[in-house]
Amino acid sequence: MGFLDAFLGKTKLPKSKTKDIFAISTANVTFEVNLNLRALNKAGICFKPQASSHFTQARAEVEELLAYSCKDTNTGYQITKDAYGYTWIVLEDPDFEDLVSNIYLVSEGLIERDFGEQLLCALFTFKEKGGANVYWIYNFKHGNFYPFAPKANKERNSAFEFRLRSVMEKELPIEKDVERWYPLWDVPV
Repeated sequence: MGFLDAFLGKTKLPKSKTKDIFAISTANVTFEVNLNLRALNKAGICFKPQASSHFTQARAEVEELLAYSCKDTNTGYQITKDAYGYTWIVLEDPDFEDLVSNIYLVSEGLIERDFGEQLLCALFTFKEKGGANVYWIYNFKHGNFYPFAPKANKERNSAFEFRLRSVMEKELPIEKDVERWYPLWDVPV
């Protein structure tokens, strides 16, 4: 960012980081063994759409690439918008590694077409044995994961989230600033 940009109040968005997203594949064993969390065969990637023909073309190319990849891996997917206008690509596959690979494919596809700044997060769904759903969220701007354990009435199980962090911080790049552990209510995943 140059002096003029700083003077005019313009800021550059951080570039999206995807290199650590595959860490969740190897962490899946620890989720099951140490935390009694089972992957639910669902994941999603969220991005902010842009009203431009270039973005429309990039999205179509990414969807075409995704359709080809999903046919090869037998991954189901759907594209939906949430209540805030963000686009979600929701994936379903019994093979957790296929989910992670397809999330990576979509994110890299958008980055290669200069829309990495539009990427918000990837979300992986787990279920606590005999309990509620737990989400591991990958923040593309910071290149870190954080847990989200929602309870009823839009409350969080913060104690459980901190326990998840303490068990997983050696295996996953965990967001250290808990103020960045944004809740994602009513996700379509």
